[in-house]
Amino acid sequence: MNILIYSTNYPTLNGPGGIGTYTKHLAHALADLGQRVQVVTHVDGSPRSHLSDGAVQVEAVPAGYLPILDRVVPGAGACMRLRSSMRSRARRYRADVVEFPNWGGDGLGFVVRRPVPVVVRLHTSSLTSSEIDGLTAQRAARWDSRRERWLSLAADALVTHSLAQRRKSAQELRIDEERIAVVPHGIAVDPKFRRPPRAGPGLTVVYLGRMERRKGTLDLIRAIPEVIRRVPEASFVLIGADRPHCPGGRTHAQYIAQELPAEARARIELTGELSDDEVDRRLQRADLFVAPSLYESFGLIFLEAMRWGTPVLGTATGGIPEIVEDGRSGLLVPPEDPERLAAAIVNLLTDESLRCRLGEAGRRRVETRFTVEQMARGTLRVYEQALEQWRCRAS
Repeated sequence: MNILIYSTNYPTLNGPGGIGTYTKHLAHALADLGQRVQVVTHVDGSPRSHLSDGAVQVEAVPAGYLPILDRVVPGAGACMRLRSSMRSRARRYRADVVEFPNWGGDGLGFVVRRPVPVVVRLHTSSLTSSEIDGLTAQRAARWDSRRERWLSLAADALVTHSLAQRRKSAQELRIDEERIAVVPHGIAVDPKFRRPPRAGPGLTVVYLGRMERRKGTLDLIRAIPEVIRRVPEASFVLIGADRPHCPGGRTHAQYIAQELPAEARARIELTGELSDDEVDRRLQRADLFVAPSLYESFGLIFLEAMRWGTPVLGTATGGIPEIVEDGRSGLLVPPEDPERLAAAIVNLLTDESLRCRLGEAGRRRVETRFTVEQMARGTLRVYEQALEQWRCRAS
């Protein structure tokens, strides 16, 4: 099957992000099953570029805008430019099926009188993100939400990655849950990897993700002073781009510098964005991974830590409990509760046997439940069903 996937981003080309990470894992896993996969993403203000990522061909096309049209309908210009770009590539690659993410509804132009069946992957919607961030939907954001809804309703098939996100998407789209297939994300696991021995007396807690309200970063920062008070040898590494989501419109770096005591500040490292290899190195050596999100449609970041046998601590929200079994393959606390979060971090840092047990169980769970092959085979079934229905309607 010839598969064309559009992604809002792709690692090493235009920045990190959950959609791009998912796309890379899926594309390579499909290629390993003998499928021909092409990925298209966009770059701002840069010429067209190609990346040969192993068996996967990636093309980055310039993001386009039509200023007059965008003034009337925000985002419409980019949507129409993408329509033209994706149609030409669908013909060139002789695509049997095209996948779009729901985010931003970028594929809406393509889906109208589409030449091939379209599958839409339902990630966290713009509406959900705006609500969690406490933002009043601006005109452009409202149009993003409309395009996401119209694209999803027009698609030949819908797929998402957790039962929680299926319920939420069905409510937002006002459709029956059964219309949405569930195929969990997967991640590659190195069967030869063994966790390196701990070096030195310190204990390292790693956070990975954008530093923003939806990711609960501020809750973690507020928990740090209590953790340091009770576990002075603990240190925290926060990996990811910083956004001004703290009180007063401050970044998290500014909040730390202005609000935290010196002894806590000295135990925090803000790395910014790191390469995939460096992220893996940090996760492999971490004593604990923490991501206190307010909502995750799935929580791919947990798989990224669990595959290395690193114990994880998350929140009981969205799709996270479908990945992390509380007390068995990790620990969960309520979202937006820095006190409970601090207590759970202290509990794990002071109990090495618990960390080892949860870390080993987490790795086994990834190996048995969240492999890239399982994700690829499940997604391929969705593609095949969409193509079969498409051909039946055309005959």
